[in-house]
Amino acid sequence: MKKPKYRHCAGSTVLAASLFVSLLIAPAWAASRRVEVGTAAIAVEQYGEAGPVVVLESGLGTPMESFRNVAQRLGACMRVMMYDRPGIGASGQRREQGPVLADEAADRLASLIDLLALPPPHIIVGHSLGGFNAQVYARRHPEHVAAVVLVDAASQFEPPGIFVSKAKLQPGSIDALEEQGLQLGIAAIDSEPPFPPVPLTVLAATDHAMPVEMEKLWVETQAKIATLSPKGHLTIVEGSGHYIQVDEPEAVVTAIIAAADAAGLAHKDCGL
Repeated sequence: MKKPKYRHCAGSTVLAASLFVSLLIAPAWAASRRVEVGTAAIAVEQYGEAGPVVVLESGLGTPMESFRNVAQRLGACMRVMMYDRPGIGASGQRREQGPVLADEAADRLASLIDLLALPPPHIIVGHSLGGFNAQVYARRHPEHVAAVVLVDAASQFEPPGIFVSKAKLQPGSIDALEEQGLQLGIAAIDSEPPFPPVPLTVLAATDHAMPVEMEKLWVETQAKIATLSPKGHLTIVEGSGHYIQVDEPEAVVTAIIAAADAAGLAHKDCGL
């Protein structure tokens, strides 16, 4: 699979070929469906029948299919929910105007979880921009969060203007609006409640097709995210590109299982 060159690139184009093959050989355990959350029609898939609830939040402009291998694998021992944000993948269009802020995404996710009656506490997993959304969700709903796993996540610790997409995003597209919203969210993060003291795993990739010095700086930035919780730690996934859940899905699965164990959440043997 071709690895994305830049960290905040939209995943729909990069992942299309490999995910199409995945859909053919590995159908979901639960059929995709749309549910109404406020003014949005949200595409949702759920896996598994028992165990702690895992919520998967995809990256900038990226459909939920990027997490399919992880979701299917975890469905053997946990309940997994993944979804497309409005304007992405199989979901309906976003009705709001302007940048997509992390608080909008976090509040909509909370409404979706309530609608699906997913019992707390949850393990929240976020990739890239979805990792920043996951952080905001955990800050706003700490009573519902047992653990957080961030996968090569965007954060407020990034040096300004360093790790940005070089892709030309179409003005007004969902990708452009999410990118704008990310920058506004980072500027406003200090106004959010503190990050809860829950188990926090930060997975950092090492192969973004950047110079060695920038790859090192990226890992250092990811290490700072882990300091948000006294139970935080960094795991470096050597050789993986930005989409760790595609390049090294077992690393993500292992991290989620370890997070469940650290949070004291009982589950069946996941077969590792």
